[in-house]
Amino acid sequence: MMKTLEASQKRMTSSLDKLAASVKSKSRVTLDTESVAVVMSRRVDEHFQKAVQEPVDALRSDLQGLREEMTTLGSDKLSEVRTAVEHSLSELSEARRNIEAIEHRVTFVGISRLALAVLPLFISLLLVGGLVWGIGSVFGIGPLFDWAWASFAAASAW
Repeated sequence: MMKTLEASQKRMTSSLDKLAASVKSKSRVTLDTESVAVVMSRRVDEHFQKAVQEPVDALRSDLQGLREEMTTLGSDKLSEVRTAVEHSLSELSEARRNIEAIEHRVTFVGISRLALAVLPLFISLLLVGGLVWGIGSVFGIGPLFDWAWASFAAASAW
């Protein structure tokens, strides 16, 4: 029985040595850095695309909506400006027609007739003014007129 135990122990020891050698030979790990870099970069790229693409797509759709709103707002404002300009142009053309009509009505002959019609009024105002001034001087109001005129002249200095 001892011999069997001893033989069994030798067999186990040799078997253990073989297993230890086998494990030692297989326990060495070599790492291919290039393939690991490719795999990891692919994973990081996929994760980055997924994490960034959704906000970028949302931002892109928001910008598209803003662009469409600005286009409609721009066209609305453009139509408002166009109607305002058309209204202004129609008013200007009407004013031009009125000025041309007045130009044709007011001639040198018309102005001279108006001056001749107003000439008696100016002469009568001069006569009345001279009489009032003279009567005012007789009654002593002349110095009062001089004082009032000096007050108007000195108003700019005040």
